Amino acid sequence: MKSAIGIGWVLAAAILPAGAFAAPAASRQSQDVVRAIARGDCDAALQLANEGMRSDDAQTIFTIGRMLAEGVCIEPDVAGATVYFSHAAAQGLPAAEIEYGLQVGLGAGVEQSYPRAGELCQKGGLELQGGSGSSPYSLGYLCTVRGLASRLLRETLPRGAILPGGRAARVSFNPASGSMQIRSTPRVASVADTTTGTFVQRPLIDAQSAIGKAWRDALNTVPRPDAALLKNEGMELNLDLDMSIEAGGGGGRTHLLPNSQLMPGDVPVMTSPASLPVHH
Repeated sequence: MKSAIGIGWVLAAAILPAGAFAAPAASRQSQDVVRAIARGDCDAALQLANEGMRSDDAQTIFTIGRMLAEGVCIEPDVAGATVYFSHAAAQGLPAAEIEYGLQVGLGAGVEQSYPRAGELCQKGGLELQGGSGSSPYSLGYLCTVRGLASRLLRETLPRGAILPGGRAARVSFNPASGSMQIRSTPRVASVADTTTGTFVQRPLIDAQSAIGKAWRDALNTVPRPDAALLKNEGMELNLDLDMSIEAGGGGGRTHLLPNSQLMPGDVPVMTSPASLPVHH
């Protein structure tokens, strides 16, 4: 069966940082892909993704990149996801520009560059508070750590752990010192604890601990920055904990299909970060 090249992310409207900009309505093609994932029907999801890719639908191509990067319905290939984020970003999809910035910051399938990552994340509308005109280098490092921590949380949190609505997961981070503080946590689902013989609700996860661990793991994973180029001031920003794909159906991570079912040649992907317009 022919299938798409790495399906991955989620509805474009859902993946945008909260309050950063007005989200465009999700395309029909991308909605169909997400619904198939929610049903646990990876064969259908890949077929629909290929159809969206043939029609050059930016949101579907972005979804393909997200799924490929996070191993949803298809064998994970972080570096291989870059061309899909790049192509969707070139069509002006803000969330794809931010995700492409993460790939550039990591050096995943593209030349590593924190300044370029910063330009992409700024162009994508990444929302920041604090920081008096942060440099592209500092912003790129911050965007990379934030993006990888978000990705790790989406991959590891149990299905249904994060409830829609309510506060965002928000952190304050000083790139120079490496210090991070959690400013707010999202709404967390509860489960019944009957070990005491009484019906008591307890949180499904410890959001503080989960966010802290993901952030530490991201710090230890991203390319080591040049400390002399990092700005010594704290900046606040939201984490991206949209779980629309990861939370769907339960089948997205159990029966992964091979990447050979994807069809990268159907889309004129771009591999060079210099091919994207720079935000001024």
